Amino acid sequence: MTTILADWHLGVLVADSSVSDDDRVWSGRKTYRHRGAIYGFSGDVAEAIQFMQWIKGRGKPPKFAGSDCLKLAPEGLFHFNCSTVAQQVSSGIEAIGSGGKAAICAYEALGRTDPTLAVRIVCKHDAGSRGPVRVYRLAHHSCLPANAMALRLQRSA
Repeated sequence: MTTILADWHLGVLVADSSVSDDDRVWSGRKTYRHRGAIYGFSGDVAEAIQFMQWIKGRGKPPKFAGSDCLKLAPEGLFHFNCSTVAQQVSSGIEAIGSGGKAAICAYEALGRTDPTLAVRIVCKHDAGSRGPVRVYRLAHHSCLPANAMALRLQRSA
């Protein structure tokens, strides 16, 4: 019940803020920063907290029952899919959660130019995703020049 979209080329991770249980829905935290990386979670909140404790060296590896995590770091984008083993996302673009597929589709339709708008569109249609939409940027991202957006638009033309 989440939509998180990350684009390593732009150094950005975008997340909705809907958190729910069996009875209610509220706005909550789905992202964490640690050592220059941004972690975004979909799934069980307790698993996310346990995962971050493990990443920080203060606990044992969590058993992901159905959670996903995206790690956006200067060196790349990584996906933890029901596992504590990171898989690098070679395209540098990925989305997770109940609105993940829709976010990728919306982002593609927008020419990969506006990840925030892509997640906002999903929030209008995915029952498990709601605003406010939050945008997180890498503090130090020198992987592409500052005009990365213009370069991407040139490639798609």
